Amino acid sequence: MRTSTQPPRAPQAVVQPPQPPESSFGRTLGEVVANYRMLGWKVNVTEQGVLLPLGPTTTALVMPARIGSAVLAELRARMLSGPTLVIPSPQENWVFLAELVALLPAQLRTPSEIRFVRSPSSIVLPPTMTPYGRVRWANAPSFSRHWLPPFTAVLAVARTIASTAN
Repeated sequence: MRTSTQPPRAPQAVVQPPQPPESSFGRTLGEVVANYRMLGWKVNVTEQGVLLPLGPTTTALVMPARIGSAVLAELRARMLSGPTLVIPSPQENWVFLAELVALLPAQLRTPSEIRFVRSPSSIVLPPTMTPYGRVRWANAPSFSRHWLPPFTAVLAVARTIASTAN
């Protein structure tokens, strides 16, 4: 009988694949909607999917993914990142949810690649399916932080990134 002089191997840890951020919002549509409502979001479920109506103090900035990823990185560096959606399409768009904390001019100027969306529009939320794929979070909302970043901060970063991207 031959014995090994090597110590016995420690059991291998089972590595689970990373879960997408939206998994924290529940597995069924009912759980997802309930969790959005726990955030204080008055979501609607329609044939188009799960929709977040924008209110008088909630707004969104929509931009191409190439700008959006850089904007999110900069907002994270400044500790100002908030819920950010990825909307699949031939030209993937990122949607930054933000809070209006001041009155805005009637004619808001944004770079041509960035679109400002406000009430009475609605934003699609995960797990809505589009013809190009499922809506997902680039930066999921947090149950521990029930706030949205100031619109002016998101716009300032987006303007800077867009001007250097061209």
